[in-house]
Amino acid sequence: MSTPAPKNHEHVMKQWSAAFNAHDAVRVAALYAEDTCVSHPSYTGPLQGRKAVQDDTLAYMIAMPNVTSELTRIVGDQDCVAAEITISGVHAGPLVLATGELPPTGRRVRFPLALFCRFGPAGQIVEEHRYYDAPDLLRQLTH
Repeated sequence: MSTPAPKNHEHVMKQWSAAFNAHDAVRVAALYAEDTCVSHPSYTGPLQGRKAVQDDTLAYMIAMPNVTSELTRIVGDQDCVAAEITISGVHAGPLVLATGELPPTGRRVRFPLALFCRFGPAGQIVEEHRYYDAPDLLRQLTH
């Protein structure tokens, strides 16, 4: 049985989705601690720091100018939250992947994303693990 996320953590995840949908990478990044660490399946190493999160978020917004997130579920405990999100958009700009940059394909993508976030005492995300099916996303982009 899942535990509802604490109200303040749920609010942060709703803010994340709203900022992402507003295409505001600065506002997304502001939800993360300055020294946050984010594990991401498309990169060989973690994103280190708020600026890296901002740059990564902006890169997705450039790659898919109409990208949206749909927050469907949030569960958690005192300092951790799991969020289930669906990302969709059209690949209209270069997308940076672990294997290099993928030029725009014009293809529509839709994929589930899971975020597992640990919050620090100030209520910001200090650690995040992102999970999605990277091979499926690549298939959607290229086939």
